[in-house]
Amino acid sequence: MRRTLKAVFAGALCVAGARRLVRAVRRHEAGGPRMLVLSYHRASLDFHADAIDSLPSLLVSADTLHRQLSQLARERDIVPLDDAVRILAEPAGRRASRRDLAVVTFDDGYMGVHEHALPVLRDLRIPATVFMATGYAGTAHRLAHDRLWATLRELWRRRIPPAAAALPAPEQALLNASTGAGPGSTLDRLISRLRHDQLVAVAAALEARLGTSELDLPEESRLMTWDELRELEANGVAVGGHTVSHAVLANLPLSRARAEIDGCMRDLRQHLAPRDRHFAYPNGYYTPAVKRAVRDAGFLSAVTTEDEENRRGGDPWALKRKVLWEYSTLGLSTYSPALAACNLDSVFALFGWQRAVPGERPDAGDEDRGEPERAVV
Repeated sequence: MRRTLKAVFAGALCVAGARRLVRAVRRHEAGGPRMLVLSYHRASLDFHADAIDSLPSLLVSADTLHRQLSQLARERDIVPLDDAVRILAEPAGRRASRRDLAVVTFDDGYMGVHEHALPVLRDLRIPATVFMATGYAGTAHRLAHDRLWATLRELWRRRIPPAAAALPAPEQALLNASTGAGPGSTLDRLISRLRHDQLVAVAAALEARLGTSELDLPEESRLMTWDELRELEANGVAVGGHTVSHAVLANLPLSRARAEIDGCMRDLRQHLAPRDRHFAYPNGYYTPAVKRAVRDAGFLSAVTTEDEENRRGGDPWALKRKVLWEYSTLGLSTYSPALAACNLDSVFALFGWQRAVPGERPDAGDEDRGEPERAVV
């Protein structure tokens, strides 16, 4: 019902010209053409089939991706991230006559980018960047959030409480406190509060309780190989960094965060041809010290998941992005161009219908203080 109401409201706003007014105001505030950076995750041939076994909010069907990017290209110039960083560094007022701009990115490095998104990008002649968690390239291992989603969803489906998962007390207490929240909310809470090694331990404990393993996850949850990544680059899709293990950097001691960042850059330099590289913060969380570590590692920019406008002269290591998935543009039952237009132009933010996505966190403290306190409820 909420989605239907938003689609109807979006249609009315577009007819009334409100969207054009918002676009003009935002363009004036930005000092010229606006820069929209989009974030996708997994491309799929069949959203509904894949959403049965995978986290739906990470999925977009190839058909919907084609519709979204086609509509975007009719209204904006879609540019490589290299160009976007250079343009955003220009003084306000430059390029005032140009159309608004956009950048397309994909996080994590799922095989669907190679199998299903690349044909769409080639057909539309659109450049893009994929941010790869390099430690998974060419392996059968799955990302911790996919493992957690699969186990939490199965526990929820079977109505099995997550108690007695043989975890250390703090992780078990956090898990128990999330029992009634549902798998999605529980996953968000775990990711925001636990270190990467704790997340992996929770996933392994829940898999053991269910008698499953990460290898039982669908093939579509596999990440790409280096050969597939090299083929992407040969077809105009740049490869950037997303840490080695997809660790949420703001939850780590700075020394470990640096190891994740530096190791990711080493992997990219070892396996891919030399070029400028960009970075994406896993889950969008970062701190001032993490930003400096990304810059010191040699990355040209870094992107968050903060759904805000990118401004001229802004911080290139904290670029804002809008996350899209299958339902971002779904009306009552089909693709809604009006809803897509209002989402892409952030019109709903004026009415409080666009949830703020925080990204920056304060530095945890002295990098030599050792491990952070364990998560508590």
